[in-house]
Amino acid sequence: MPDNGSILKKTSKRAALIMNLSAVVCWSIAPPMIHYVQKYFPINFQNFFRYLFSLLVLWPFFFISHGREESINSLKKLLKLYPKILFMAGINYLFQITYTYGVFKLLPGLFTLIQQSQILFSVFLAMCLFPDERKTLKDILFLIGIAITVGGVTLTVIGGKEIGKVEFGLGVVATFASAGFWALMGSLIKKWLPEIPPALSVTSIITIVTPFFLLTHILTGNSLPSLHIPLSGWALMLLSGLIGVGIGQSLYYRAVPILGIALSTSIGLLLPFIAGIISFIVFRETLTPLQLFGGALLITGSYIVIKIRFKYI
Repeated sequence: MPDNGSILKKTSKRAALIMNLSAVVCWSIAPPMIHYVQKYFPINFQNFFRYLFSLLVLWPFFFISHGREESINSLKKLLKLYPKILFMAGINYLFQITYTYGVFKLLPGLFTLIQQSQILFSVFLAMCLFPDERKTLKDILFLIGIAITVGGVTLTVIGGKEIGKVEFGLGVVATFASAGFWALMGSLIKKWLPEIPPALSVTSIITIVTPFFLLTHILTGNSLPSLHIPLSGWALMLLSGLIGVGIGQSLYYRAVPILGIALSTSIGLLLPFIAGIISFIVFRETLTPLQLFGGALLITGSYIVIKIRFKYI
């Protein structure tokens, strides 16, 4: 019979796997919600309330999961790094605006597929910021994975029925930009805040940037949403933040230390499939055969890149 420690370890991994999968489901639900309520709420009004409600989960999760003493010590370290935190908050601000704009312009299935290009941005940034990761360039399989991913992204974009339309083009550009900004923020957290728990880094950045979304909404001359917006609209908008950011990020950061970043990142590749199914049900979104082929290449190439990259770390 296995000893108690072995059973506990297996149980922890199983629980972590469930949490990681649940996080992906949470992230998959958010884009359809955001796309649906765009008729009610402007970009930065949504961003403000989505982030505000996510903090109702993120801060309690951090304090509960790390304990009082560790939390206080981590916060003290973080306060000494405030210039870097402020800079990353600016990156996050750009990420969330381009993310939401991309979701507005594209249907969720296609949006989440193109978002997987963040794998390419992450690899490029890792090569620039972490010299030890450049060793992956010597692995022919890694380079093949990169080529397959680039080809998949290209086919996914050019294979669309709306290729050539301005709105589609703007949505694609915004989605690529959001993927790049997210990859940059993740790389800077790894580079600048290695001794700070990632959950605290992300939560602090979100806390700083949240009021700036409301300020931007006001300064750009936008009026407050109509009082006649149905309750379902408010519920979906707020839940997209509570579930998509708050619960999703909390589950992910709880699972990563147990599963490892490679496996967790690989599981994240399920996001376009889940979001695509939801989008088909809600918006009747369908992809062209060329986009489906491109999406398959994109996911395959991304998996190869993830597997080889983290083998060398």
